[in-house]
Amino acid sequence: MREILTKDEVASLLDCEATTVEEEARRRELPGLKIGRSWVFPREALMMRLNEIALRPPEPSRLQVAQTKRILRRSPPILPEL
Repeated sequence: MREILTKDEVASLLDCEATTVEEEARRRELPGLKIGRSWVFPREALMMRLNEIALRPPEPSRLQVAQTKRILRRSPPILPEL
């Protein structure tokens, strides 16, 4: 088993496009190194990062965020009866 993977090998492993792997590496979501014009990925660091991503709690959906914002809005003032 190779210790260093190319972006094409990582893409094959993750079942995605090589451009996606490159974008995620640029955003620092995947641990990669750009050497010259090529991206390389240490296998152990990649596996550790994938485990971190897989085990982190899910982010709230847009609907949950919108509902929370709606709840946090101030209620209109209660006016006295005339």
